[in-house]
Amino acid sequence: MSNDWHLNIVIVVITILFAHAFVQSENVEEKSFATSVAGLEQLLLTEQILIENVDNYADRLQAKVNSLKNLVQQLKVENEKGLQNTEKYLHNPLNGYSLIRRMHNDWTHIEMYMTRPVGEDHINVIRKYRPEMPTSTDITEASEAVYRLQWTYDMEIKDVVSGILNGKQYDAKLNSIDSYFMGLHMYGKKIYHLAVEWFKNALETYADSEFNDIINYNLPNVYSMYAESLTQVYNFKEAASAMEKACKLFPEDAELLSRKNDIEMRAKLYNGPPIIHTKPEPTDHEKGCRGQFGNRPSRLYCIYNTTTSAFLRLAPLKMEIVNMDPYMVIYHDVMSDKEIDELQNLAKPKLHRARVYNHDDGKAIAIQRRTSKFSWFKDNFSNTTMRINQRIRDMTGFDISGSELLQVANYGLGGHYDGHYDFFNVSDSTEVVRLHGDRIATVLFYMSNVEQGGATVFPELKTAVFPRKGTAVMWYNLNNNVECDFRTFHAACPVIVGSKWVCNKWIRSKAQIFTKPCYKY
Repeated sequence: MSNDWHLNIVIVVITILFAHAFVQSENVEEKSFATSVAGLEQLLLTEQILIENVDNYADRLQAKVNSLKNLVQQLKVENEKGLQNTEKYLHNPLNGYSLIRRMHNDWTHIEMYMTRPVGEDHINVIRKYRPEMPTSTDITEASEAVYRLQWTYDMEIKDVVSGILNGKQYDAKLNSIDSYFMGLHMYGKKIYHLAVEWFKNALETYADSEFNDIINYNLPNVYSMYAESLTQVYNFKEAASAMEKACKLFPEDAELLSRKNDIEMRAKLYNGPPIIHTKPEPTDHEKGCRGQFGNRPSRLYCIYNTTTSAFLRLAPLKMEIVNMDPYMVIYHDVMSDKEIDELQNLAKPKLHRARVYNHDDGKAIAIQRRTSKFSWFKDNFSNTTMRINQRIRDMTGFDISGSELLQVANYGLGGHYDGHYDFFNVSDSTEVVRLHGDRIATVLFYMSNVEQGGATVFPELKTAVFPRKGTAVMWYNLNNNVECDFRTFHAACPVIVGSKWVCNKWIRSKAQIFTKPCYKY
């Protein structure tokens, strides 16, 4: 086997997928485009500006081409006149003088005109927006999002490529280079059976075009990476065939030829079958995301809550009891469209990458397990935030003094939050809980409908709550002894189609000394 060729493959994959660290230097703000649909909106507008800029650049180039074409026509008139009867033409001193003058002066300026940069200002526009463009971190996260959707919802790659998401056809498709990049991502993750499928789709949808030439995307590279993936699943026969096609397209590449010979040799030496990948049984998390928990036998019911606070006697809330132990309810129609619009407009300029509390160093860090952006708002930030916080008091009966700020979050491509607990589960002396206690309850408002995906799943409870605009789900994280209830393990399922907006409040335990006297605080 050619070690140099294999090293080149690894370098290509690593360069494309992992050139930027997941969390970049503190003085460089990571855009994290893939983690919020709201952030992608600006990216689409930026692309529009760049497209118009290239169009204007092309117009400038065309204008120069037209000028040169007109110049050629003028030059041809005199030149062809001389070539028709050279002796007669040059016998006239005026023609001779004009020829010498043209060759001495005009062609110097023509050369200068031809080499003069055209549309430098248009090129600078692209350079200006370069810092605002996605990095290799973004393409890695976007590729991971597509992969996450695929395995969470058990979608076939051929369906995803053709725009069929979770059984529904959409007016969107992945082209050849999209599939190629997905193949690179799977190869980098060493999930070779999926890399094979993605590269195969890249080959099947490939079409020669000037666009592919401009962006340096060529068929030999696709064939060679397809072959490399096939070798990893011990399908040497197909790999040799693919590499043969790559060599025919690029016969002067010595390394490609050497790699072809290596694969052909391995094909002759290996007599076993290719590695067959078997799908594992779905986890409870995946079943919940797919809506496969079914209807549990229950005596639970819906009521108008008039008792949690005195105000609810005048304006009761529609409450659906989901679970009694641990306590979990859904409130319907508890946030108006006007309130939702205001919170979203307040949040969009302030959205930052979501972070998770790290028990080891006591700090919040960005991780791939959570892909969303969020903003924090003080309780009295606006009339809307004050109303929402009062509504939380009415819904829960809790004192929210000392509780965390109101958080508004927007999920991105395949936006999700892996299984986790909302409580900290640390010593009472730990700084994060010392003053206000652990998170006794969570209130989660859904601020948008999500066409597909995005459920909040509780695998231990076999319960899934799907987003519905204006509703809120509330549950207790701690039991009556203020101890962590590990049955509240939950996750935010990946969003398939739609933009998921949520608003949540984590309520701390120590302020409940009078509202919940049975607790130890």
